[in-house]
Amino acid sequence: MKWNNPDILLWLLALLPLLLVTGLMIRRRETLLAKMAEKGLWETMLPGYSVKRRRMKNLLRVLALALALVALARPQWGFKWEEVRQRGLSIIVALDTSKSMLAQDIKPNRLQQAKWGVRDLVKELKGDRIGLVAFAGDAFLQCPATIDYAAFLMMLDDVYAGIIPVGGTDIYQALEEAIDGFDKETAADKVIILISDGEGTMGDPLALLPRLKEEKIRVFAIGVGTLQGELIQTSEGFVKDKNGNVVKSSLDEKTLERIALETGGFYVRSAPGDFGPERVYRQGIAELQREDRESRRAKIWQERFPWFLGASLLLLLMEAAIRPVKVSRERTQGSQKKTALGSLRSLAAILFLFVPLLTHAEDTPRSAMRKGLKFYKAGDYTNAVQALEKTALEFPDIGNYNLGNAHYRAGDFEAAEAAYNEALRTTDLGLQAKAYFNRGNALLARTTVLTGPEQIGLAAELAFQAGDMYEKAILLDPKDLAAKENFEKAQRLRLKLEFNKGKWLFDQAESLLQEFKAKDAQTDYQQAKAQFEHILADVDPTHGESKQYLPKIAERLEMLRKAVVDTEKDLATALQYIEDYQYMLAAKKLTTETDERKYAFDLKPDLKTQYEETIQKNQEVLKIIQELSSLNIAK
Repeated sequence: MKWNNPDILLWLLALLPLLLVTGLMIRRRETLLAKMAEKGLWETMLPGYSVKRRRMKNLLRVLALALALVALARPQWGFKWEEVRQRGLSIIVALDTSKSMLAQDIKPNRLQQAKWGVRDLVKELKGDRIGLVAFAGDAFLQCPATIDYAAFLMMLDDVYAGIIPVGGTDIYQALEEAIDGFDKETAADKVIILISDGEGTMGDPLALLPRLKEEKIRVFAIGVGTLQGELIQTSEGFVKDKNGNVVKSSLDEKTLERIALETGGFYVRSAPGDFGPERVYRQGIAELQREDRESRRAKIWQERFPWFLGASLLLLLMEAAIRPVKVSRERTQGSQKKTALGSLRSLAAILFLFVPLLTHAEDTPRSAMRKGLKFYKAGDYTNAVQALEKTALEFPDIGNYNLGNAHYRAGDFEAAEAAYNEALRTTDLGLQAKAYFNRGNALLARTTVLTGPEQIGLAAELAFQAGDMYEKAILLDPKDLAAKENFEKAQRLRLKLEFNKGKWLFDQAESLLQEFKAKDAQTDYQQAKAQFEHILADVDPTHGESKQYLPKIAERLEMLRKAVVDTEKDLATALQYIEDYQYMLAAKKLTTETDERKYAFDLKPDLKTQYEETIQKNQEVLKIIQELSSLNIAK
């Protein structure tokens, strides 16, 4: 048996004084009557008067109130298991990062306001996945769709005007990259939030409308800037065109409006203080179809308060039925009416008191927090999460901190890390230090489930973030030994993961080389080289194992470079032999197969094509030469 509102039970203690006071009042009445007349004369003076009846009525009232309080405490016993599902949308934000976004018609500039607006959007999300595409003259997926809002915001902070080296504004490429970023198997509605000034300089985004409709992707467009326009100011001065004239950027709404309306979304023009993403979410996205992300079994306790409420009402009816005095027949009808009226009043009062229970009203945030913490202490983390989720909006600091603890114990480290990140908004430095520490723990815990070779890089990034969290916790509380120990642990783990990533790239390159996939091997060697150099520059300059790999990688890359150079020289030599009619030597140069030549052909397919064309062009002569050569060898 358990109690949903156990604090109510403390009021039962107040009933003892109440029973004592009412009992003393009845006794005082008897004392006053005794002073007026002897007890034997009471029957004559007060016909039908009964002390026992008054005491019984008083006892029934107190017992009814006690049962009502027990019902308010919501006793529960017996439970059933129910499947609880997490649901969410898939949202990708396509953010314009062209130089025109530096215009200051919206202060401090269009891009910074857009980033702040996206941050406000993230606060509205409840389990929705969100990704980020940065675009200018080209586009790339800056952050795949994720529910790790902290990682998303970190990627968002890294966006700046010029992050895409290709100038211009290619909305077509941005939409195409966003479409490719969605999970094709998802059943949830897909949403693209396009944030741009609309000044497309390449591509025709309207050509993507059939594909957007076919894949049921809604586009919500947010126009940034003003129709009057503004000069584009950078650190190097105002942007100018090829002729040296200052460029003025203004909002072009037509394309954005058409894309949004034809895909089932709508267009919003940004304004100071209301950039737009929050309006888009609340008015257009919030009611869309959510996908079941994952499920878990939750223990749902059975409510038993109606039994106690029914017993309380029954006692009140019994109390109303007992008359304090015996009445004559001529007064019976009036007494019955008064008794019935009193009973109705008592019933109405009790029913009014229990309306929240009978309608199963939601708990207040404070009671939800108490209930959640009791679940947490009892080890029932699933129900603790459900209860504490109600407190996060009312108490964003301690509410999210407690919610993060419950998520962590339940094994949902990603949700825990997001909750701790929200808790960091607190101004309480002590709570902030704890939130940093626990967020670091959640980040480290997330690395344990990233076991695949392709996930090593993400695990290393999480370990790096964890170290950053511990470092901030130490700055707030220099005496926190646990944070110092965990900081060192995160550093060691990061070094191990960073090295494993480089080693995996190197081993994969070696394997590809044996299969003569030289181009892919070269890419992996270059990435492995960059990884080991990164370790020595940013993680551990004295790491000997990383130093050992760099000469091997340099040797392999030089070998592949030389293979291409030598193969090109062999072709040039063969062509010269053909020109000099030295077909025997030309045939040898063209038809000799070596590992280096195979590498070169994979690295430069056009080189292989040149060899084949040369052999085809001189096929007849080379064939005769090869036959003569074989005869001479046989002789």
